Amino acid sequence: MRGIFNYVNPSDCNIKAQWLINFAKRLEDIDLPIHSITVMRGNNICMESYYAPYTKDSLHRMFSVTKSMVSIAIGFLIDEGKLSLDSHIVDYFQDKLPKEGAHEYVKMITIKDMLSMKTCHDKTTYKKPGVTDWVGSFFTTQPSHVPGTQFSYDTSATHVLCALVSRLSGMKLLDYLRVKFLDKIDFSSDAYMLTATDGSELGGSGLCARPIDILKVLYIISREGRLNNQQLLPKNYVIDAVKKHSDTYCKSPVIEEMQGYGYQMWLVRNNGYGFYGMGGQLAFYYPDKDIFMMTTADTQDRQGGNQAIYDAFYQEVYNKIDDEMCSIAPENDMLPEYWEFVNSRKIISLSGNFLDSVEEKINGITYLCDENSCGIKNIKVDIIEDGDVKKGTLTYTNATGEHFIPFGFGYNEFFSFPDYGFFCGASAAYKDNNNLLIKVQIIDSAIGSMYISLSYRQEYITVLFKKKEETMLNEYNGTFGGRISQI
Repeated sequence: MRGIFNYVNPSDCNIKAQWLINFAKRLEDIDLPIHSITVMRGNNICMESYYAPYTKDSLHRMFSVTKSMVSIAIGFLIDEGKLSLDSHIVDYFQDKLPKEGAHEYVKMITIKDMLSMKTCHDKTTYKKPGVTDWVGSFFTTQPSHVPGTQFSYDTSATHVLCALVSRLSGMKLLDYLRVKFLDKIDFSSDAYMLTATDGSELGGSGLCARPIDILKVLYIISREGRLNNQQLLPKNYVIDAVKKHSDTYCKSPVIEEMQGYGYQMWLVRNNGYGFYGMGGQLAFYYPDKDIFMMTTADTQDRQGGNQAIYDAFYQEVYNKIDDEMCSIAPENDMLPEYWEFVNSRKIISLSGNFLDSVEEKINGITYLCDENSCGIKNIKVDIIEDGDVKKGTLTYTNATGEHFIPFGFGYNEFFSFPDYGFFCGASAAYKDNNNLLIKVQIIDSAIGSMYISLSYRQEYITVLFKKKEETMLNEYNGTFGGRISQI
């Protein structure tokens, strides 16, 4: 955002540099896969740290942060008079209704119900087996309850709202928002939306953008839609959007998500509000201290991972800030160490033992696999010393041929994942006697991870593939055995 965000030292924000280091290290110390951290007070950024290979120029999958962008687009359509909060969604999708007509509960759903996640469905409708029309599934799936009564996180509702934006504006979501305000704030021109199998935009989870893009949007919302004395967003709508419209207390598993829901935006503790995306895509604003916290991450395989981010921020930074903004003396002697820390982060790699007695027995040995659900026919590990580092390659054969996964011991080797082409990093360590563990991290429009555990006993091997990614890599889930090939 030209001329709006300043880059300053932490003391200029009345924050100690050590607090920010402690915030990041607290997450690193529990092996939480963080990809970026940004902290801003007012319009002054005092921490912007990217975990290599992520950089400030990397587009990151934002998952459900996308929902908040859809909400803003709906706000513009309301401001244009093209619909209202009381409008009924069925009126705009007559072509998607069942031949016998929509269910009574579906007919009752208003735009406000959609925005506040109070539809008649208790789960996302397009995730049912056999669904090919993602938008249509919302109108044809049997309802579970009366709309407007109960919070249920229904991503298909946002998917439909995104389709509604296209129907009423004649443009795709980002194109519409670029015309309305994104181009005015220098939102990344190469940001894009992923699409569903039926060609519709993934309005609930498909945005790929830079963290700074999301921070810009949240900053404008925090200023009631204004920037440089120009009203960029509908004021009344954005004020209303961050108020509590749904109670989430009994429907959410962690305390942060129990604070309430606005119009596709979340409320959190300490009177905060903002955008929430699966896997640690968090962008939140705390008005009482005029502070912003944003992360990108991959917490999908870490139960309580998102809550750990909030807790670390509150305890290491937020709670220590004096409300009266009393002066914190500049920490000039600390600054070189601080900026070196901020600019030297890397994504996590497996830690543990990098030497094991089993290595000489398994290195370069091919194992024939028992018949298994992963379709793996054989598997082999080759390990070498390369200067100061130790690395290896996992070779395996499946239905599509022979494939290779390179990995480093205590660091990540980067490669393109077989068949899918995703950019990935992989690291390894010996985590138990006769056990080699490899962790693959997906660094692409898909965000996720996969563990490959290889356990050895005499001439036998047990292989575990465990993936954590929303929709793909499903063949990489399972446990099976094998034994040394005699060939």
